[in-house]
Amino acid sequence: MAAAEASTDRIRHYLGAWSAVSVLQFFAAEAATIAGWRGPAPYSRRLNFISDLGQVSCGLHGTREICSPLHALMDVSFVLQGVGMVIAALLITSAVLRVAAQDRAVLAQARLSRALVARAPRTARPSRAAGRARTTPAAAARGSLAAAIRSGHPAVAVPWAATLAVRILLGLAGTGVAVVGLVPQDSIEAVHLVAAGAYFVGGSLALVVLGLLWIGRSAAAWPVLLCGGASFVATLVGGAVRLHVPEPGTLERFMGYPITVGIALVGAVIAYRLGVPARQARALRRVRA
Repeated sequence: MAAAEASTDRIRHYLGAWSAVSVLQFFAAEAATIAGWRGPAPYSRRLNFISDLGQVSCGLHGTREICSPLHALMDVSFVLQGVGMVIAALLITSAVLRVAAQDRAVLAQARLSRALVARAPRTARPSRAAGRARTTPAAAARGSLAAAIRSGHPAVAVPWAATLAVRILLGLAGTGVAVVGLVPQDSIEAVHLVAAGAYFVGGSLALVVLGLLWIGRSAAAWPVLLCGGASFVATLVGGAVRLHVPEPGTLERFMGYPITVGIALVGAVIAYRLGVPARQARALRRVRA
């Protein structure tokens, strides 16, 4: 029973991690759609917005002449990117995400939580039956974390709340970019712009918070934090000037590209870390053979 539950947990987290990595398909879709551009002027990453590639109709939009025959490819890419982010937010648990899927850290935080629960009032402690029912490290971590949070100890409650915020922001950002694909800029522009804003703000903040949580736990903490910080600053600038700059496409890409790269990096780190125990076990078997 415990082995089956552990296997289910591992599969769940692998699916979540690779869903995060899958957002990289955006770059391939963007390049292909740009190659199919048929506007009167060549598509420019410096001057054109990313959403221009997903516009359904050919014609003037603002001051830009747009014609993107492969708009469906770009819009589907937006939707898939959003779905990947939402799946990652749902499947990667807080217990694993908080410590960058470091197996020993997951167990350590479970021990810390149990110690805090032991010192908490009896009303905050989990029942013995519930404790016996959770047999896998991930399940034990989740159960003891929940109990420790109820105890109100900041050593557990604050990081857990921050990780939950990351998952919520990631889900919000994913929903936003999916709506961007479902509602192109030449359909209901207000909805399109709000959804894009949710993606930029939610995605950048999720990476900033997660990067801070990962400091000391993964070498990827600083790249993740850099991606989130760069995107967030660019988003603030873009919002302040309403993208009225000489190169709006460049600014928008500083807002969006780091989010895609950062989320894929998070997924790759978690996927790699999840496989560490199995790789160590195989290496040990080879040594003993």
